[in-house]
Amino acid sequence: MTCRSLSISLPLACICLAASVLGVSNGADVLRAADPATTKPTTEPPATQPADEGVTVAIFDFTSKIAGNPDLGKQISEVLTATLSGEPGVQLVDRASMDKILQEHQLNLTGLVDPATAIQVGKLVGAKVIITGMAFPIDKQICVTAKLTGTETSGLSSAIARGPKNADTADLIMQIAQKTAESLRTDRKKLLGNNADFDPLPALKTKLAGRKLPKVCVNISEHHLPPADIAAVDPAAETEIRNVLISAGFTVIAGHDEAELDKAGVEVAIIGEAFSELNGKIGNLVSCSARVELQARDRKGHRVLFSNRTTTRAVDLAENVAGKTALQKAGHDLGIKLVERFAETLPAPAATQPAKAE
Repeated sequence: MTCRSLSISLPLACICLAASVLGVSNGADVLRAADPATTKPTTEPPATQPADEGVTVAIFDFTSKIAGNPDLGKQISEVLTATLSGEPGVQLVDRASMDKILQEHQLNLTGLVDPATAIQVGKLVGAKVIITGMAFPIDKQICVTAKLTGTETSGLSSAIARGPKNADTADLIMQIAQKTAESLRTDRKKLLGNNADFDPLPALKTKLAGRKLPKVCVNISEHHLPPADIAAVDPAAETEIRNVLISAGFTVIAGHDEAELDKAGVEVAIIGEAFSELNGKIGNLVSCSARVELQARDRKGHRVLFSNRTTTRAVDLAENVAGKTALQKAGHDLGIKLVERFAETLPAPAATQPAKAE
């Protein structure tokens, strides 16, 4: 079967029921479980060094002093949550868990102006960074500020968005969400100290250096709910997964014809299904969620080498853009997980043999 036909014939339920990661038979050369008895680590970190799991972020409801919109603070936090969902190396604290812990300690979600209290709350919910903020009028303007606090370093970063009092609130919310995400990326050293590098892709690329990487094809069927009249010409999840693989050093072959894929030497077919759908509106903004379910299969043995799924959110002024952004985030997340699986299972490069004396 071709890479395209695999994705069509594979029911979505089968992807969900497949094991998260399955091994490969001894006869497969593409991906195999690492055997500590036969595989020597090359650039692997020491056993005592934990793997970098990224940065855990807790987002609290912003305080709002803007008359006429009592839900503005909550709307800002919702948009910020959707914006950071799927960011490389960012893990968001579940809101239900936050509510439970904060209620147990009789703490409020808003108005955390005391840095000591902010750090205490962040540690209670297991966050390395907490984000708080406020919306307030000043003269003839509306200002929205966000404060990022590192719970382990006490490092601070901030973002601010301004607009006239008659400005579109949705535009201000999008501005502060995007600026806060940028602050989290650019000021990570200040916020996290020695644990600043939470984007796993550079380290994975280094880890894969010198290994024989299989050629792959990627085919993710994608649609928006309710179904659109025109199929997606450039699927966002598929495009992002290809970008991640190419950035990691893989050769990605386009096409669906079996003979052409054989001729190109494609060893692994990466297939799946993806959809986005409207969640609702946050003020004047549109929120969409996306789900992507992915498998990697050995084209010769048709064995499942990798299986996983993820759900992300995004917010924008237009529904189609929000849906595409959510799909892109989900594709990036699964692309990273797939590369991690390759890094765990591909044979390490053979040790350099000394030249024989003539």
